[in-house]
Parts: sequence; C-alpha cells; structure tokens
Amino acid sequence: MWENVETLLAEAECTYEDVGYMVVYLRDTADYQVIHKLYEERFHGKPYVIVHAPVCRSGWLVEMECMAVRQVDNPQFKAY
Repeated sequence: MWENVETLLAEAECTYEDVGYMVVYLRDTADYQVIHKLYEERFHGKPYVIVHAPVCRSGWLVEMECMAVRQVDNPQFKAY
C-alpha cells in the first residue's frame, strides 16, 4: 500500500515529506496494534488517524488516504 501511495505522490511531484496527514481505514480492529506500530516506525511525528471502517476491496485489510501539499513556483498562482 505504501509503495502504491508513494507512486501516486510521485506523479504529483510529491513525496511522503509533503504529506500533511493520513487517514488509515482498518477492516479488523484486531490489527490495530500492528498497524499503529508500523505507522509510528515509518511516519513518526506525521499526523495520522486509524479508523475502523470497511475498505474498498474485500481482500484488503487496510487502506489509506492522505493529503499532500507542495510549493508551486508559478506567478500565475498567487497566495492571498
């Protein structure tokens, strides 16, 4: 899953460093401790929340969404 998200981020010229937060959908609460430990090891200090929810494919145990923001150096886009 992390590799798939990393590929999608790269398509937008982003990395996990650009991610502001993550929402992790967990099919089975019995997996919470393992998932929590993995996220703490890989993304220590990055905001995330783990929720018990159905995931989109029956064979998946976990799913993730995230929001990434990157600086765009284009005079057409101005910060107000």
